[in-house]
Amino acid sequence: MSEMNNLKAYLKKLGASKMGFADVEGLASEFIDLPNGISIVLKLPKQAMHYLNEEDYESYWKCFHGQIAELTEISLKAEEYIKNLGYDAFALTMTRNECDMEKLLSILPYKTIATKSGLGWIGRSALFVTPEYGSAVALGGILTDMPLEFGEPITDSQCDDCTNCQDACPVNAINPQKWNDRLNREDIIDIETCKEYIIDQYRAGLGCTKCMSECKLTQEYIKK
Repeated sequence: MSEMNNLKAYLKKLGASKMGFADVEGLASEFIDLPNGISIVLKLPKQAMHYLNEEDYESYWKCFHGQIAELTEISLKAEEYIKNLGYDAFALTMTRNECDMEKLLSILPYKTIATKSGLGWIGRSALFVTPEYGSAVALGGILTDMPLEFGEPITDSQCDDCTNCQDACPVNAINPQKWNDRLNREDIIDIETCKEYIIDQYRAGLGCTKCMSECKLTQEYIKK
């Protein structure tokens, strides 16, 4: 797996905080010839979390979108790198992943690739959680036919009894049920209530980030 190790080194050189590999065969119907997934994690700067605590949403979104731009660049460069090895690849950038804002859905959720890669789990808030950075991360993904050694999927929440995100939700959209991969998204979060509030906040130039910033592991990351 020297090619895979070289790819990991390349992703790290580009700035990826974490990366993992997963079997996603059949999960993206439009890409049945690309059954392997690469998850890319980019941690959000601690300063972004301080902006949230100060409710400086303009600075936060500027920082966040800067990270998304960096993540897009990493994904596209990795796509090209894989193709130069003689394999096919498709970077799931935000524009390519065609997020449906009405249903908050995409071609293949980044969180699915990430949990199947063993990089983290889904919190009570339905956000992806890593042990190192909590929910203070941006996610990217690549589909490919390059041979990869898959990580061990995480199928159950590794959150303890902490309910910080649930308690912080301004519209009580988070259910008590902890995530596992046998549940539907609606089992852990009232997506309609969440969606309505998020859209209203974005239109007002604000944001809904309490569940991310109040995550215990996010707080631990900020204090390190």
